[in-house]
Amino acid sequence: MPYVFTTSIFPPHTTDQLAKIYVDGLKDFRPKQRALGKEIVPNAVKSTNEGIEVIGVIDVKAGKLDEYMLLAQQYMTKYHDIEGFRYRIDVRFKVTEALEMLGLKFPE
Repeated sequence: MPYVFTTSIFPPHTTDQLAKIYVDGLKDFRPKQRALGKEIVPNAVKSTNEGIEVIGVIDVKAGKLDEYMLLAQQYMTKYHDIEGFRYRIDVRFKVTEALEMLGLKFPE
């Protein structure tokens, strides 16, 4: 049950375009996403020197990582035509999972 972080950065002048794609896509994407994991941070937005940055964090259900990654990547392709739009999707393991990889158990 890892966390998936999606980070997007885009120029401020594309905000209207991105907001439209986001709102239009929610109807289809959000129910599928919620079937595969729990939103920890639905979307957090801030302005940076590089542009507008949005971060979302999902706690993916056990055995659903491959399916979630495919869904997330398909969704992000909707933004590919927007000039200056960049994103990355990172998987991070919970500390309990990382310790298990080392043969250790998290103390209770």
